[in-house]
Amino acid sequence: MYKFLLLLTVFLLTSCTDQGESKHYAFKNTTNYNLEVILYERFGNNDSFSIKRAKTKVLDQDEPPYDDGPFGLFDSLKLFFEDSKQLTYIPLSSKNDCSDSIKNPFCPYSNYNCVGNICTFLVDNIEYQKAR
Repeated sequence: MYKFLLLLTVFLLTSCTDQGESKHYAFKNTTNYNLEVILYERFGNNDSFSIKRAKTKVLDQDEPPYDDGPFGLFDSLKLFFEDSKQLTYIPLSSKNDCSDSIKNPFCPYSNYNCVGNICTFLVDNIEYQKAR
């Protein structure tokens, strides 16, 4: 019986796999304006971050197995530029709706440039022009 338990324990210990490192999701501001990012959580809590011109800021972290993607607990995200223009993003109905033609920070891979475990969403002048 002890041999069986010992073999079972060894098997379980050797079959465990490393699921990988956490991914960090960042925003890089390449516009000519400072901006404020506000994340609206489903449960009423908000997080806000300032990102100055030409700066990058990590805003979210996703742990393996990366089910939620970036900002999985949030139901919207707003960018407020210093000249009072704003741009709102909401999650798409399905991750399958994410494509390179739709720039949305809630899409986990198509709109991010990933280097190592840091994936960066670029807030550029095109995004600024979309703001109202």
